Amino acid sequence: MKQHALFVPHGAGETMKVLGSTHISKLTPAQSNGACYAMEIIVPPGNGAPMHSHDIDSEFFYVTSGELTVYTPEGETVAGPGDFAFLPARGSHAFRNNGDVDVRALVVVTPGAIAHDFFHAVDAQTKGEVDVPVVMDLAAKHAIRVVEVA
Repeated sequence: MKQHALFVPHGAGETMKVLGSTHISKLTPAQSNGACYAMEIIVPPGNGAPMHSHDIDSEFFYVTSGELTVYTPEGETVAGPGDFAFLPARGSHAFRNNGDVDVRALVVVTPGAIAHDFFHAVDAQTKGEVDVPVVMDLAAKHAIRVVEVA
């Protein structure tokens, strides 16, 4: 059966916890025939991801509320509502909510299957807790490398 559209209502989608942030799946790699993975991410104040690099996946962040600080080896940029960031595969990046309100962003990962599997594994093994050693071990198994900051 040919699919012409997929509609996901507000608040719907599989919810996972990753390093203290909430990830709500909106389009899985299976639903997109392997093209991409789309999710809403909610990053509480003080949370984010350390400097890392994806061997395969590229990411697109579109901030819808709050301010997200995005770090690269070249420096940092504060992204607010309506701002867009492209984080290509093999490039290094980190992000953090340095504000006092939750950040919400639409994140699209392409092709996304590895990222989707990684987030599932983190959620299942950490049961929503922030457990950095477990996350780092899982990252290495999912083509994600933590990058040392000089």
